[in-house]
Amino acid sequence: MTKKHIKEFEINETNKQDWLENRLLDVTSTEVSALYDLNPYKSAFELYNEKKEKLVVNLEDTSRLAWGRRLEDSIAQGCAEDQGWDVEPFDVYISNTKTRMGSSFDYKITSGDEVGIMEVKNVDGFIYRTKWEDDGNGNIKAPPHIELQLQHQMEVANINWGCIVALVGGNEMKVIKRDRDKDIGKMLRVKVHHFWDRIKLSMPPDIDYLKDSDYILKNLCNHAEPDLGIVADEDMDKLVDYYNTLRRTIKKDEDELKSLKAQILNSSQGASKIVSKYGTINCGMTKGSKGTYVTQEMVGTYLHPRKPFRQFKFNQPKGVN
Repeated sequence: MTKKHIKEFEINETNKQDWLENRLLDVTSTEVSALYDLNPYKSAFELYNEKKEKLVVNLEDTSRLAWGRRLEDSIAQGCAEDQGWDVEPFDVYISNTKTRMGSSFDYKITSGDEVGIMEVKNVDGFIYRTKWEDDGNGNIKAPPHIELQLQHQMEVANINWGCIVALVGGNEMKVIKRDRDKDIGKMLRVKVHHFWDRIKLSMPPDIDYLKDSDYILKNLCNHAEPDLGIVADEDMDKLVDYYNTLRRTIKKDEDELKSLKAQILNSSQGASKIVSKYGTINCGMTKGSKGTYVTQEMVGTYLHPRKPFRQFKFNQPKGVN
């Protein structure tokens, strides 16, 4: 990479909107895995539509993300202490205007004369056990979208090594060191180049309606012409027929589930727990509540009494289909 193609943009609270708009011009490190159908949060079609239409996406601030940010610095400093590194936050967005790849990363590592990248992850214990690979001998693989994220970051920043630092379950540190893989870097550049070519030619990727339905319904189907009506063609007729068949099947299944639930509870002799080789059903009574006014300040606001009712919670054991 030559310096003339590199732009750096400082990220702070006052220019967050500018940063989001700059991201639209590139495929970023958190987005690139979508091009390989490896991103758990975004599909290739969704990414195409965002870049094509220049849709600024305000990242949702969930409780997990908020706590992740609060813990991030402690995790980074703890890892630096253990490894003998110096780390500092890297609040800069780097854009390569030639490849149209862009990145920001969590921390810059200084180790002697070497500079590296640190990507911090606060990982739930269950997620680590089910989504990460760890053989117990120090050989750890992060989920593919995170591995690609780090390789993309090293490619954009022209840095030769980095690490993924995961705090697992709030008390166990995992450090995954990675060298920059130039073959992967080349693969990413080619994939991104083809993506931008498809944008120019208005060639969207195929829609996976199972994955993309929420995005389409929320963003692409949220308006209608009040005076427009259409007559369904053969393809639309097939879709409507299948929808109606599925709707009736679901209603029938719901009615059948309700019937089975009634049969099970009626045969349970009033038990609060049923243990079967196919699963366990917790079916005790919930606590009711008396009607009451909420507070003195809310005179006139009345919570109606709630009668106790029989719950029905089914837990299927592992290995049972």
